Amino acid sequence: MRILVATTYTIPAFSGGWTTPLDLFGSEHQAMYVVRNHKAGTKSVEGIKCVGVGATGSLARPWNLAEKYRHAFIQRLFRNALKKHFHGFQADFILCLDPEAGYAAMRSGLPYSMRFHSKLSIEDQKPPFDELMRNAVFATACPGTHIPDIEVLAHNQDLSRFVFTESRSAENALLLTSIDSIHEPELFIEGVMLSKTMKGDIVGTGENRKRVAGVCRKTGGRVRCLPPVPRLKVPELLKNYQVGVATVKPIAPTLYQMKVNAYMASGLFTLAKPWTHIAVEAPELVGEFVSARELADHLDYLSNHWSETLEIRRKARDWILENYSVEIPRKRFREILSENFPANS
Repeated sequence: MRILVATTYTIPAFSGGWTTPLDLFGSEHQAMYVVRNHKAGTKSVEGIKCVGVGATGSLARPWNLAEKYRHAFIQRLFRNALKKHFHGFQADFILCLDPEAGYAAMRSGLPYSMRFHSKLSIEDQKPPFDELMRNAVFATACPGTHIPDIEVLAHNQDLSRFVFTESRSAENALLLTSIDSIHEPELFIEGVMLSKTMKGDIVGTGENRKRVAGVCRKTGGRVRCLPPVPRLKVPELLKNYQVGVATVKPIAPTLYQMKVNAYMASGLFTLAKPWTHIAVEAPELVGEFVSARELADHLDYLSNHWSETLEIRRKARDWILENYSVEIPRKRFREILSENFPANS
């Protein structure tokens, strides 16, 4: 099928809203993106046509009259772009990744479905949210979004891209992350600096990137803050590291961190918080930490006993490939499309 993906905040090539829908579609479907909060214009990213509507800045809440009118104007541009490219792309339906994209599709009178990628607030679920759901052809949500009565479809990436790489020693740790307060980049920096010999890289972007990069520059080169890497280049990036770290504050009882799956598929030893999904589901396959001191102790142990970790890292790869295969959500997605678009099945 031909699927037009509508999204407010996705960063082409980098966001989860880019990676997992495209991995979900695989080679079975053709995709095109329309992104509201992206520079105006059309470009090809990884061979996928991507249109930016041109909105910039935060439009999450129209606090004043001027912002309210601006928001309405941007949403009208969004609707016009969806109409134009729905017909130009000859799309079968629009897959909307957030409520704002859904409202734009609904008010354009186009067939749409919802694929919620982020947790919604109580405010987000107030009217006309019920109308949005009622008019959708179908709706699914990613794990952790906690939206009542909506089927959860696994947020898996294609792990076949990642190659198990063996190193003679453990010298480099990686934090692949959004650089913000929730994902605790400073904890990673402190943990690496407390360790005896480990070096570390933070790879990503976010609202705190400039400040975190400044902190890294004071570590004498032991911790670097590097630019984000497009999804198709992440497997090559991971070959440079032996330890994958996942830091995050306990904002929910269990938190799904997709980076962990990539770490494990690539043969990195994974260190995660106790509330990260893998620590809950398979604690025997990872090291758990809460404080920077605990992280440093794990890093020192891995530096000194690296050869002893091969078996557990192989088990971790086998486990993640079986339990987080992209074929799991693909199978259910095929069923959903067959149920709702029988003429295309």
